[in-house]
Amino acid sequence: MTGFSAPGAPLAALALLALGALFAYHNSFDGRFLFDDRSAILENPDLRHLATTLRENPGAGPTLVGRPVLRLSLWINYALGGLAVRGYHVLNLLLHVLAAWTLWALARRLLESPGLRGRYRETAFGLALAIALIWTVHPLQTESVSYVVQRAEILGGLFYLLTLYSVTRCASAGGRGSGVWGLLAVASCLAGVASKETVATAPLLALAMDRVFFEPSWRRLWQARRGLYLALCSTWIVLALLMRISSRRLGSAGFGLGMHWWEYALTQPYFICRYLGLSLFPSTLTLDYGFYLARTFGEVAPYAALVLLLLTLTVVGLWLAPPLGFCGLWFFLILAPTSSVVPLVTQTGAEHRMYLPLAGLIALGVVAGEALWLRAPPGLRTRFWGVPWLVLVSLVAALGVRTVQRNEDYRSELSIWQSVANDWPSNPRAHYNLGIALANAGRPREAILQYEEAVRLPPDAPDPHFNLASLLASAGRASEAIHQYEEGLRLEPDSAEAHFNLGNLLAGTARVPQAIAHYEEGLRLEPDSAEAHFNLGNLLVIAGRRDEAIVQYKEALRLKPDLDRASINLGSVLANPPSGPH
Repeated sequence: MTGFSAPGAPLAALALLALGALFAYHNSFDGRFLFDDRSAILENPDLRHLATTLRENPGAGPTLVGRPVLRLSLWINYALGGLAVRGYHVLNLLLHVLAAWTLWALARRLLESPGLRGRYRETAFGLALAIALIWTVHPLQTESVSYVVQRAEILGGLFYLLTLYSVTRCASAGGRGSGVWGLLAVASCLAGVASKETVATAPLLALAMDRVFFEPSWRRLWQARRGLYLALCSTWIVLALLMRISSRRLGSAGFGLGMHWWEYALTQPYFICRYLGLSLFPSTLTLDYGFYLARTFGEVAPYAALVLLLLTLTVVGLWLAPPLGFCGLWFFLILAPTSSVVPLVTQTGAEHRMYLPLAGLIALGVVAGEALWLRAPPGLRTRFWGVPWLVLVSLVAALGVRTVQRNEDYRSELSIWQSVANDWPSNPRAHYNLGIALANAGRPREAILQYEEAVRLPPDAPDPHFNLASLLASAGRASEAIHQYEEGLRLEPDSAEAHFNLGNLLAGTARVPQAIAHYEEGLRLEPDSAEAHFNLGNLLVIAGRRDEAIVQYKEALRLKPDLDRASINLGSVLANPPSGPH
């Protein structure tokens, strides 16, 4: 793939990458807010003002805590267009294009580095463009681009790439220019760790890149740029502070959170192999893999063997063919924070983690493809000179079409959770969220089936029981609803709403004493509910406990003076005192 080095090359690359991104994601702009988007955007009042956006708010969920740059980007969206979802998708795509452009610039710089310049001088532009184009339209990127709050992955990836690119410029610049690019590298790394924790590995990957592509020895590298790498490593202090403030991402990441590190580590070879498979054949993409954990080594032995082989090849490659080994190091090092031993307890596998690691695999494939083409006879290459570009265009088109198809799943909560439940049926969270979507769509019978599947699968959680109970009660299946409320309260006994709802069902089946007990427990948890005090008063009247009923009616009126029903019932009780003994 021949290229050019004209001054207009960066703009030409940007235009081609933007066209590729628009082709692949043109149908993503009307996608809905999904999953964590609700707590992070729709139900997050902090986004209304810049000052509140910058503070840590645990109520917004773990996606935003410890990530001020992500929160700032969402505030910009809100300031420009409120909660209109299109603007959020447009900004996601713009950031994705900027990341792709930075990837192109970085790949071109590496291909034109001192050790590779002689081989790739004429083809650096084309090869770098092929890497960036394939990466831009690859369907494995849809979770990061089409799911709004996964913008964290895009921002982290963009600043990670800017850090590496700045280091390449620093390595090839001299004097004052080196200092400017060094400052930009540190600033990019700081912005990166404030966007996504995985940017923590950027100083290490930058150091390896500098040694592989620019400096002949570790000693010379240390002498030339030790200040830069010490400054880059100092960003870990900022990351540690952000992690401390976020309380280990609100208890969703770290040790001692109910998931053993060895269980998590044992599971990761399976997911790494799945990521590799989806990189080659992105067919069954899944938004949420749930809580899958491997319990025995036998479950993952073949996957662990493959991962070990690839790690070995990476180490050997770094020794014998460093640029090729660097592609493997890129993949494993960027994945390491999420796919090694530190448990992410809410999701043991996730496709958005491949946002940046995918670039290393694509680079390896593109360079290998170019090497294979060069082994063809010179006459054949001259006669069919356009074949590499035809292959690239065909591959980009095929991947782009698959991305367009995948974006259709993100157009509604119903479609995305239906796809997750179909492709990953062992995930209880998929069935639970699909149940919610079906109920909201006015399909309660189907929602009941999904909730029943969710409560059948481990780990047992209270919310599916509560939602199932509510639908069963509406369907007139009171005894089943009572059972589900009881199961849910066994798991979460401090749900006042569930106690009240169960009390209503028990009262409807003439089990008044039990109903009173649940109302009393609910009011212990939520004492300021006027409606609950009123209902308890009614139950106490039925039970003949009039004096206690009067107390409840008065409390209801104290909390809500305009609750006319409480006034009427209180008046009725006071006007009809119990008759004395005959």
